[in-house]
Amino acid sequence: MSAPAPRLAQPKAAVAGEIVTILPPGETKLPRRRSGSARNREAQLVALLQELTGEGAGLVELNFKKSLEARAPASIKALAVDLDCYAHFSAGQGGIGLPASEARLVAYVDYCETRKFKPATVSRRLSSLAVAHHLLGVPNLVGAGVVRDALRGLRRRAGVRQRQAGPLRFGDGVGPEPVKGFTLAVMLDACGRDVVGLRDAAILSLGYDAGLRVSELAAVALEQIEGQEDGSALLELARSKTDQDGKGALVWLSPDTMRRVALWREAASIRAGVLFRRVAVTRTKPSEARRERTISDLAYHAQVDRDRMVARPARAATATYKIGEDALTPAAVRLIIKRTALAAADQGLVDLMGADLAEAINALSTHSLRVGLTQDLFANGEDAGPIAQALRWTSTATALRYGRKLAPSSNAAARMLKGVRK
Repeated sequence: MSAPAPRLAQPKAAVAGEIVTILPPGETKLPRRRSGSARNREAQLVALLQELTGEGAGLVELNFKKSLEARAPASIKALAVDLDCYAHFSAGQGGIGLPASEARLVAYVDYCETRKFKPATVSRRLSSLAVAHHLLGVPNLVGAGVVRDALRGLRRRAGVRQRQAGPLRFGDGVGPEPVKGFTLAVMLDACGRDVVGLRDAAILSLGYDAGLRVSELAAVALEQIEGQEDGSALLELARSKTDQDGKGALVWLSPDTMRRVALWREAASIRAGVLFRRVAVTRTKPSEARRERTISDLAYHAQVDRDRMVARPARAATATYKIGEDALTPAAVRLIIKRTALAAADQGLVDLMGADLAEAINALSTHSLRVGLTQDLFANGEDAGPIAQALRWTSTATALRYGRKLAPSSNAAARMLKGVRK
């Protein structure tokens, strides 16, 4: 089916007299973006393993192929990043980097500490080294006692509490206490009413309702959404970080979210495929009308040509929105959250200033919606078990970590004491 013809629109937030043109998907090409394909990441892994094992070392192809098939693209990317870090360390040590001896692994932990890596980061990088040994089919000493002791010592010195993404809770009305700072309601109010603003509001609203990880949010397709009679919808997730076997899950989306999705779809002429797409915007400034010029209007040394002399009509400001066919990247979603927070601050929608405002914006990340939903569920009196199930975690540990400030007020002791200790 051919793409619908470009159409003109006049968003409420547009500049007075601005002519807005929306080019639907397929009507124009957006600038190409740099993106590492799965094949490129695999090639990077092979090059790193060859560098670490020495020239001519063989790779266990079966292990390599099956191990990558069992991992999500984000996990493969993390593996390449972690091995690249270890390769830089090994380059300064000399000798063969893999298989790694206990002494080299302990030295690597010390190296990571000098670079001020968080304990969680060091633990992940050691796990990646264990995977690398598996890929090569060689003995793995990452789990040796002295290596575990080195990591345990790092944790004791640095502390194991991880920096948590700033939560984007819904706002007042969820839980007994008012919510301060950036909230979902504030962010939605800050979104513009042009095509980009409609898209950003739909992303924030759907991401909060479903508690999606950023990779899941960027990949949502229309075919995954099934509307319900009351205006809500069910979102089908084929797989996730904790469901690599593809058992799937269904997530409820509110009527408000579906209205925002419908506005974005209609504005962008999206009829199938991925929902949240790139948008390129080209703007021109308005110009006033100009009468025809004569020779006396020009400076004595000015060049005379037709373009300088003819009259020009007034031209309105224009904005051309080009809707792409590719999905947003996780990095683009992060920028949308930061940009919307800045817009909210500029519009005076948050009572934050100076260092407090900068800190609050810096704390926001692609995980903020998921953290915010978790905290709202705790504030609403839900237990960690149902929350972990709703957000598709395999255990309650992460839910408790995200909601550690709110979980104590809704646990069994708090519920009992609220009734007797007033």
